Amino acid sequence: MVCRKLNIICILAEDGLQALELFRKEIPDLVILDQYMPGFNGDIVAEKIRRENDQIPMIAITSDDEAVTLLEKSGFNRVLVKPVKSRDYESLLNTYLE
Repeated sequence: MVCRKLNIICILAEDGLQALELFRKEIPDLVILDQYMPGFNGDIVAEKIRRENDQIPMIAITSDDEAVTLLEKSGFNRVLVKPVKSRDYESLLNTYLE
């Protein structure tokens, strides 16, 4: 796992609602969301997070290249389209967590 390799503590959510609840409890250094999740999709979670915190970096991951514009408008700093190469993912994490 990339998080272990980079010595990053990751908190995982099973759905969009849990992601939002965990964000409010933990205030992470970086938020990474998939677009298509049960409960709330990534764009909805991002909009809610942005209303509470406009500084935290957020990365979206999606397999739907047609969702990129929607995700960018939702407040994500970066949008990655699957498949994502491990080295690109690691580089992006290092950029936002330095």
